[in-house]
Amino acid sequence: MSGTLHGRHLSLLVVDDHRIFAEVLSMRLMREPGVDEVRVAYGLDEAKVLSHRSPPDVVVLDYELEGQPGPLLIEELNDLPVPPPVLMLSASSSSKDIVDALGAGAAGWVLKGTQVDVLLSAIEEVLEGRTYLDPTTVRPVVQHLLRDNRSRSEHSFVDDLPRRQVEVLRCLVSGLSRAEIAERLYISANTVRTHVQHLLHASGEHSTLALVSRARALGVPGIDAPGDRGRPSSR
Repeated sequence: MSGTLHGRHLSLLVVDDHRIFAEVLSMRLMREPGVDEVRVAYGLDEAKVLSHRSPPDVVVLDYELEGQPGPLLIEELNDLPVPPPVLMLSASSSSKDIVDALGAGAAGWVLKGTQVDVLLSAIEEVLEGRTYLDPTTVRPVVQHLLRDNRSRSEHSFVDDLPRRQVEVLRCLVSGLSRAEIAERLYISANTVRTHVQHLLHASGEHSTLALVSRARALGVPGIDAPGDRGRPSSR
């Protein structure tokens, strides 16, 4: 045992649709000093219920759950009074998957098959507010981000958006829910839904998660960040 988490009293939530893997990992983590509780969820809906019932200190989350993107859970966790850091644990080493997850708010990425001591070190890192990436993924991720950075100077779908849709997009980048966007911009929830549909169409993306990741890659700031296009209009 590594003792990496010694002195802590952690509650962990493992979210993975591979039941045997999740249960074995849960039992192994429970043997670690500093871990008081490990709960397991096998899908997004179950994870949402468990997280809101008793918020964990860290969520260990698979990237894909029963055909759904695991990072969708992060938006739900942001509604908690103190959102827990989310550490992705996936078999994928795709730089795009990693960047998408980080863009959605994940705090780190660990490859399945990694030794438990490394996973424990990653948990410690995200608890301290730092980002953890598997060393083998760092260079591909940096290269991916550099390509995205170069694309910022090129024309993008954001350049053609009406002001109000830019505001909605910036709210999404800030992690606001649709209800919060409606309240922030003084518009109805139905109007927010319509704007999001237009944003998805304009960007060519098929999910809000991918839309937000694309917007962040293009340099779109959150609604509270400085920006000459960020102040809500009265229209």
